[in-house]
Amino acid sequence: MQERLNQIIEKKGLTATKFAAMIGVNASTISHILAGRNKPGFDIINNIAKTFPDLNLTWLITGNGSMDNSPVQKEKNPVMSEPTLFDMEPTEKQNASVIPDKNVKSEETRDPIASVRPFTKQTKKIKRIILFFEDGSFEDYEKE
Repeated sequence: MQERLNQIIEKKGLTATKFAAMIGVNASTISHILAGRNKPGFDIINNIAKTFPDLNLTWLITGNGSMDNSPVQKEKNPVMSEPTLFDMEPTEKQNASVIPDKNVKSEETRDPIASVRPFTKQTKKIKRIILFFEDGSFEDYEKE
């Protein structure tokens, strides 16, 4: 990860001290990471992601892919092209009670997703979703 941080600093034309100030950490913290003594924690990675939204987090964390988020990647990501959970509002259809139909398949053969009752009481709005994957990577979706 230290090589990737060096690449970010170089590409943005910053010094390690300016980079540290931009992401809100001590210069010594970045110095230790760049020297290989420490590894960045979630807070540092999160601060980098907030400061540089054009940065590809998969690349930052794993080294895979390109440094910058490209428009092609965003178009291929189905979450980005469809409404997100942040955009969804309850509709009358979601709040309507479900009445069993005699022509509907039995409980064993019915689609389990279709039989789930909708969430009817919405007291809180979603602000942020973080998905953690088995390979140790994650994706962070935050309402802007």
